[in-house]
Amino acid sequence: MKKIYTLAFSALMAGSVFAQQVVTLDMGNPVIPQLIEFNEIGAWTGAYGETTPWLQFGDFKLSHLLGGASYGGSYWDGFSPAVGGDTTDYGIDAEGNIIGSSMWTTYQWGCMAGGGIKMEDGEVAVDQDGNVLADAEAPYFVANWGYYGYGDQTNQVTYADQVFEPVGVYVCNAPWTYYGCVHGDGYARAFVEGDHIDLNAVGVAEDGSESMASFRLVEVVDGELKAANAWTWFDLSSLGAVKSVYFTVSSTDANQYGNVSANYFCMDKLQVKTVEGSSLERVDADRQIASVRYVNLSGAVSDVPFDGVNVVLTTYDDGTVDAAKVVK
Repeated sequence: MKKIYTLAFSALMAGSVFAQQVVTLDMGNPVIPQLIEFNEIGAWTGAYGETTPWLQFGDFKLSHLLGGASYGGSYWDGFSPAVGGDTTDYGIDAEGNIIGSSMWTTYQWGCMAGGGIKMEDGEVAVDQDGNVLADAEAPYFVANWGYYGYGDQTNQVTYADQVFEPVGVYVCNAPWTYYGCVHGDGYARAFVEGDHIDLNAVGVAEDGSESMASFRLVEVVDGELKAANAWTWFDLSSLGAVKSVYFTVSSTDANQYGNVSANYFCMDKLQVKTVEGSSLERVDADRQIASVRYVNLSGAVSDVPFDGVNVVLTTYDDGTVDAAKVVK
């Protein structure tokens, strides 16, 4: 059964931030694209499309396919919405034999927590031991730190085109990453003592300086494979005031070309703190328009405006995208 999230335009899209507040990314408030549709395996149907370099939910922008090429619909990177929380090990067959990555390329959209974060009365739901609960009906992001998109900064997040202070985000393993560490996946090897995978969040300040916080997704300690397979808080407050955050993945299973282990992770409920009176100064005269596209309420894209409500996506030569709502 397909599931659709329809657009609700956010009142936060216009205006400046005048008081500090903590804001949580709400996947129920999509702006770009106007609606999000999932297929029968929980993947966003636009994952391999080439018309959405940036996703937007409220004032949060998350990169998706910044390089612009899906290579005929066979590649994606950045962030992609997903639902269902599939935890199946697609790296083995019914008899338990390792079959490599042939199935993983299709079933990339799972989440070891079992779904997005469960909410109760507007709060993150936890069990009696304080563990965060998952909901198979709740959406989440699957992230792929890819090789072909935009270098290290393939997975970027910005907020309201302003300086902000990252607070933190819930993360967990994607199944391809986790099971590849358990028994290999045809490319990656099974992890042994001392192996580990880290998720790195890099904050970029207005002056271009960077700071980094890291989170251990998988490690083998004293012969035991330990993995963040439940939603776990990743504290980002040490990054300070930034204009953007990008995420990378580092692994001990790597070669001269980069990581061999899968570069996937899952993310939900990103929180940031606005900075009072702040805004990013941007000289539009220094930017050249690369393309203008119009998106209607059904998600169709055109070079000319549709009758009725349109979201106008103006892409500039520096890779930034401005969105505006117009009615024809």
